[in-house]
Amino acid sequence: MIYLKCLAVFILVVGCKQQVKLSKEKIEPTKHIQVQGHRGERGHSPENTINGFKNAISKGVDVIELDVVISKDRKVVVSHEPFMSSLYVLTPQGESISKAKEKQFNLYQMTYDSIKTFEVGLKGNVKFPQQKRIKAYKPLLAEVIDSVETFIIKHKLPAVGYNIEIKSVPHQYGKYQPQPSEMVDLVMQVLNSKTIAGHWNIQSFDPEILNEMHRKHPEVTLAFLVSKGGFKDNLKLLNFTPNIYSPNYKLIKTKAMVDSIKAKNMKLIPWTVNDSIAITEQITLGVDGIITDYPEKVIWQIQK
Repeated sequence: MIYLKCLAVFILVVGCKQQVKLSKEKIEPTKHIQVQGHRGERGHSPENTINGFKNAISKGVDVIELDVVISKDRKVVVSHEPFMSSLYVLTPQGESISKAKEKQFNLYQMTYDSIKTFEVGLKGNVKFPQQKRIKAYKPLLAEVIDSVETFIIKHKLPAVGYNIEIKSVPHQYGKYQPQPSEMVDLVMQVLNSKTIAGHWNIQSFDPEILNEMHRKHPEVTLAFLVSKGGFKDNLKLLNFTPNIYSPNYKLIKTKAMVDSIKAKNMKLIPWTVNDSIAITEQITLGVDGIITDYPEKVIWQIQK
């Protein structure tokens, strides 16, 4: 009887080990199609927040995608807008901000100590009804990196990459942001001061930011974000060929188009792919990565 019990335990343990091994093997396809958590995992967590990045990493993303702007005291702040968005931000007093007044809260004219007092997680986001309401603030890029790297070590997780978008609009130079040269310098000062286990890259919609970054730091991996137009015309806006081409996924329609982009030795990583049908289409077309608000959807599709 004792022998049979021991044998049963042995079989159970071996079986569990095999199941764990199989589980790990199922995750391997994500190495072929890179899964990027857009602003963390905006579908379920407040965007561009430390908790959101940690939750995305726990789900198995390869890369966390985030945005940076500059404060009055020249700190690199993780935020999609250079102002306090009426969509999800509350004042330090817990009051909503109207659409008409949101741009009056210009982060480039606010010190980071002031920016940090605004609440960005408790209001929620009507565009993402499944998003959890969690108390949060706009963190510094340096704090995000430190928090993520510590989280990965603590939980013995694989290193993740950082896709850092420099938010920049030419007509806002000097008003909501510094000139491209200074903006590039400020971001690189932070990145050069940190030890990041995984890879990182810079992306932007603004060709001037990318041209300036390439001029000063040609070794940096760069991604060109585009929302319209053909890739050949878009590439004429740059002084170099970027490592990554990141269009709105709706611009990627045929395998021939995918092949043409890859023929220029660029990786193709479209944004922001949330619909299950669109995710399947992008995977079938052979993109190199997918930026999504719902990383669990993409991971599930890849593993099918």
